[in-house]
Amino acid sequence: MKQTRLYYILAVFLMASMILSACASSAAGNATPPGGISTQAPTQGGAPTAATTEAPTTAATQSATQATTPAATQAGNPSTSANTIIIGTTDSIASLDPADAYATRDWELIKNISEGLLVWKPGTIDLAPGLATDLGTVSSDGLTYTFTLKDGIKFGDGTPLDATIYAQQLNRLLTIGPKCPNDVADSLAVPFVASITAPDSKTIVFTLKSPVAYFRQLLATSPYVASDPKTFPTDKCVLFPTAPIYGVGPWYIDQYTQKEQVVLKPNPYYTGDLKPQVSEIIVRDYADPQTMALAVQNGEIDVAWRILSPEQITPLKSISGLTVGTINGGGIRYLIINHTMKPTDDLNVDKAIAAAIDRNEIVDTVYGGNVNPLYSMVPPGFLGASTSFDNIYQAPNIDQAKKYLEASGYSTSNPLKLDIWYPPEHYGASTAAAMELIKKQLEATGEIQVNLQSQEWSTYVTALTGGQSYSVGLLGWFFDYPDSSNYLDPFVYNKGEGTNVTAPTTGSTYGTPMNDQIKLLVDLLSQADVEQDPAKRTQLYQQAQDLFANNVVTIPLFFVAEHVVYRSNIHGSSTYATPETLNIGPNIEFNYATLSKTP
Repeated sequence: MKQTRLYYILAVFLMASMILSACASSAAGNATPPGGISTQAPTQGGAPTAATTEAPTTAATQSATQATTPAATQAGNPSTSANTIIIGTTDSIASLDPADAYATRDWELIKNISEGLLVWKPGTIDLAPGLATDLGTVSSDGLTYTFTLKDGIKFGDGTPLDATIYAQQLNRLLTIGPKCPNDVADSLAVPFVASITAPDSKTIVFTLKSPVAYFRQLLATSPYVASDPKTFPTDKCVLFPTAPIYGVGPWYIDQYTQKEQVVLKPNPYYTGDLKPQVSEIIVRDYADPQTMALAVQNGEIDVAWRILSPEQITPLKSISGLTVGTINGGGIRYLIINHTMKPTDDLNVDKAIAAAIDRNEIVDTVYGGNVNPLYSMVPPGFLGASTSFDNIYQAPNIDQAKKYLEASGYSTSNPLKLDIWYPPEHYGASTAAAMELIKKQLEATGEIQVNLQSQEWSTYVTALTGGQSYSVGLLGWFFDYPDSSNYLDPFVYNKGEGTNVTAPTTGSTYGTPMNDQIKLLVDLLSQADVEQDPAKRTQLYQQAQDLFANNVVTIPLFFVAEHVVYRSNIHGSSTYATPETLNIGPNIEFNYATLSKTP
């Protein structure tokens, strides 16, 4: 028998899910008018200074190749002024267009330079008014949400924002959004929103296709921020616009160079609550977590944020002058299965992969027990979470995996040849080892030959979720809003983030399901979206998770905590929750404006 590991997640998620399910509810649709895509590389926003363009030092890079973990027990001296905070990251930028972007790094930047009608209070998953005067009003049928804009809202160049401009920009989600490569619109807008209008200069009205229990939570996500029409026109996606990039948030992007750094300056016209505490934020890109760990230890950066793996975190905890904050969020890792590409268009192949993977071995051998095995896309603590993959496949079950393979004609003399893709640095240095172990586990059947392929993140994520390039690939997921629906719906509706179990179809609500089983899955999920009774929603989600696992829509692997490492002179705000994690809460949202720095 396989050992079952106990795991947990913050009870706040369960409470949030139950609260959300008591609100008004959801459904969907699809429209794909013509639109263009601009992928032009950014032009710099000015002559960069040495301080703002400095790359990681040669010495640090050389040190990183000599040691995986820092050896010192005391942090080095800081090298930046009290008016500048430098944040390190191994995440790269895939898109800065709110109508397109769907990655954690992209959302972080977008939400620091702009705001939506509603926002998350820093450090929490509690909603608060952002650009709106309040949380809005909802019609009795749950189909109409009306918001009034606050006075005096301006973009970073001084241009006023009114409801007409805001509605025009939000409508990009419904027009060009489905044609953009990262396709956030088909997950977070098109299924729910029928129209966005501005009856006057202060009022914005959303008309929904059917009630959506969590629509206010959707409005706090990155696609619904106010975007600058001079930068993001209505007729095309602009993934990498020319700096400066203005929004209506606390900051604007003054300069950026892809794969090097982003420089943010305070928005002088910002009138919201999150006033910047320093005059400059630099977000510096690192090629690997080892170099980033050494940089925060040596004082080259003030904060190391996403993504440090356990082998970096453990030694950093013992270094005087550094603080390691742990954020228990809803982050998961899973395999995307493309159901329209060979060989994974064969359900027996997909089931064989699911049956052969040993999650506990991955957790213990690669991550030292610092992550937890996951047997459904819905993590423990969320409404209706189950262990469907464990119940159905009892993995690792090599004998059962062979039966699936042999049912499709594979054998030791005719093995399945399978390419599996992954981003080598994006999820930390342990990723390659985890993928090598998965390869070993699958090849233990004697009937699978795995070819591992790696690719740089920004290219990888667009290709994988586009559903036309890779049959299997590793991805991570953080909820967009704290509800079980957000761990299931995006992987089923409207091509499913590359699973292709449904095909986007003009006039279709969720896309066209590939077979009757997927149609039933869509029906269950859509019922759960609109159900207001938490007990009934729980039953629907449990049935949906069983169908999801039986059809191997994706393969969940494990869930993780996030870590932020910062120097002793960097502080979060005591005004907001969790200052010990720099006010980063379970939604993994990092508000740079709460940061301060002492000499």
